[in-house]
Amino acid sequence: MKPSAAVAPYLDSLVHYAPFSEMSEDELARLFAHARVSYHAAGETLVALGATVQDCWLVLQGRVRGERGQPGESSALSALELTAGEMFPVGALLTSRPTISRFFCEDEAFILRVPAADFVAATRHSAVLADFCDRRLTFLLERSRRALQASYAAHEIAEQQLPRTLASLIRRPPVSATGGETVRSALTRMQDAAVGSIVIVDDARRPVAIVTERDIIPRVVLAGGNIDAPVSFIATSSVSTLPVHATATDAALLMAEHGFRHVVVVDGDGALAGIVSERDLFALQRHTLTGISGAIGRAGSVGQLAICAADARQLARNLIAQGIEALTMTRFVSHLNDQITRRLLDLMAQKHGLKPGDGCWLALGSEGRHEQTISTDQDNALILGASCNRERALAAATEVNAALAECGFPLCRGNIMAGNPALALTVDEWRSKFASWIERGDPQSLLQANVFFDLRPLWGDATLAETLRADVLARAAANERFLKQLAHNALAVEPPLNWLGNLSATDDVEGRRVIDLKRFGVRPFVDAARVLALAHACTATSTVERLRALAAAGKLQAREVTEWADAFSFVQGLRMRAQERSRIASAPNAVAIDDLSPMDARILKECFRQARKLQQRLAVDYP
Repeated sequence: MKPSAAVAPYLDSLVHYAPFSEMSEDELARLFAHARVSYHAAGETLVALGATVQDCWLVLQGRVRGERGQPGESSALSALELTAGEMFPVGALLTSRPTISRFFCEDEAFILRVPAADFVAATRHSAVLADFCDRRLTFLLERSRRALQASYAAHEIAEQQLPRTLASLIRRPPVSATGGETVRSALTRMQDAAVGSIVIVDDARRPVAIVTERDIIPRVVLAGGNIDAPVSFIATSSVSTLPVHATATDAALLMAEHGFRHVVVVDGDGALAGIVSERDLFALQRHTLTGISGAIGRAGSVGQLAICAADARQLARNLIAQGIEALTMTRFVSHLNDQITRRLLDLMAQKHGLKPGDGCWLALGSEGRHEQTISTDQDNALILGASCNRERALAAATEVNAALAECGFPLCRGNIMAGNPALALTVDEWRSKFASWIERGDPQSLLQANVFFDLRPLWGDATLAETLRADVLARAAANERFLKQLAHNALAVEPPLNWLGNLSATDDVEGRRVIDLKRFGVRPFVDAARVLALAHACTATSTVERLRALAAAGKLQAREVTEWADAFSFVQGLRMRAQERSRIASAPNAVAIDDLSPMDARILKECFRQARKLQQRLAVDYP
C-alpha cells in the first residue's frame, strides 16, 4: 500500500510533525492511501456545527479556526486556532458523533482530507496515532520530556559521576525468562524479586525482549490479555543493550533519546549481565532531597543555610535534567525553601526571645501556592498572637528577611515582607485589612488580594492562619461585586497568541523578541484558578489543587482540568528552564521565541490555547 499521489509531495513536510514523525512508512501509507488535497478560501466553512464527520482534516498550509456556538454569537464558549500539521475534528470522528464546533478558514488554506474510515482503521494499526488521538497534549509533553532529557544529559549528568561503567552499577543478578514462559510465571518472579522488569533471553542468554511494569496494564489488564499466554506476547522486542564497559553517561543518553527507564547490559559475548534503571543513574547525584533536608536541619548559621539554599537550586537543575514533571519539581523547591525559612525562624526566634505560639509566619504568593521556581523573591507576612511583643517580632522578622536575601531570595520590591510593620498584624487587624480590600475593589486592592489570598501558615501557631482564612474565604465568596472585579482583572492579561494563532512576543529585551512566561504564561492559569476557588470557598492554595478540587465538587469538567494542569505544568517547566539557562540576564522569566525548539513552540502554543479556554470559562461566570 502506498500513499495517494496527491499526498506524496507533502510527506517530507508532514513527517516533521507529531505523531507522523514517529509512525512507520507502512502506517503512513495506510493512513494516506486515499487522502486528497483541497484548497479553501478565507472565511469558508469546512465543517459545520452539528455535522456528521466524513473526513479527518489536516492543515497543510494556512490557518483554520474552530469555535463552539453559532456563527455571529457575541462570545463563543471556546475557540481553537489550527495551523500546519494539526488535525480536526478528531474527537467527533472517533466517537461517531456530530461536531460540537464549527471549523472555518481564517485565511486561504490547503487541507489534506483523510476519509473517516481510513483514519479510524489507521488508529487500530498504529499505537502512536491512537495514543496521540487519545491524549494529544500529554503525548506532546512526553516527547518534549524526552528531548529535554537528551539535551541536558550530556551537560548536567557528566558532572554527577556518570563516567562510571555500567558494570559498577549492577546491584543484583538480572531476572530473566524464556519466551515460552507464561505471563503469570514471569510476573510472579518479578514480584518475588521486587524488580520492575524481566528480560526475555534466548538459549545463549542473549536478550531478545523486555517486559516492564509499564507494559502490564495496557497489554494485559486493559487489553484483556491471557495471563497464561507466553510472556513474549506482551514483551517489547526492540530491546536496546549496552556493554558492561559502557558508561553511565551512555545509558543516560540512551534513556533520554528513546524514553526508556531501563537499559539492558550485556557481557562480551552478548549474554545478559544485568539491568540498570533510571533510578540507579540518578542515585549518583551529589545533591539529593534527603541530603539537603538533613543539612538544613543541622545548620546553625545564616552562612550554612545559604550553602543549603545553593544546593537546593542545584537539585532543581538536576531535576530538570531528569525530566521531572514541573509541578513535582516546584513542590520540591518549595519544600526545601520552606525548611530553610523555618530554620531561620527558629534561629531568630531564639535570638529575640520569641516562641512559635507567639504568632504565625505566612507564606504568600508563589510560596503560598507551593509554586516557587529557581529564581524567586520573598512574599511573606506575620500574624501576631494576643500576647506577642510586636517590637521583638518585627525585629526578628526583619532579620529573617535579610537572612533570606543572603540565602538567595531577593527582598520584595513591593515590600510585601513580614518585617514591614503594615504586614505584622493581629488576626483582627488582618480581618479588617482583608475586608477593606474586598469592599474597595480598586486596582491596588485587587493587586494585594492576588498575593494575600494565597496565604499559607509556615511557622508558629497555624490556627491563627486557619481562623483568618476561614473568615476571608466566607467574606470573599459572599461579595459578588468583588469576585467580578477580580475576574475582570484576571482576564486583563491574555496569553500571547497573535491574530494568526502563532506565538507573539510580549517584549523586546536586549534586542531579542521574548515572551514573559511568568506574566503571560503562568499568571492566566493562577489568576483564573484563584477567582474560581474564592467563588466556591475552596481552601486549596496551589493552582492545580484548586482546579482539581473544583472538578471534584462538580464545578469544572475533569477532562478540561487535566488539560489545564498539563498546560500549566509545561509552562512552569519551560519557565524554570529559562531561569536555569537564561541568556537574558535582565529577564529571568523570559524565553526568546527563536530559542524555542519546534516541538516546544508547538506545545507552548497549545498551552496558551488552554489558558484562553480557562479564561473563557471564567468569562462565562463573570461576563
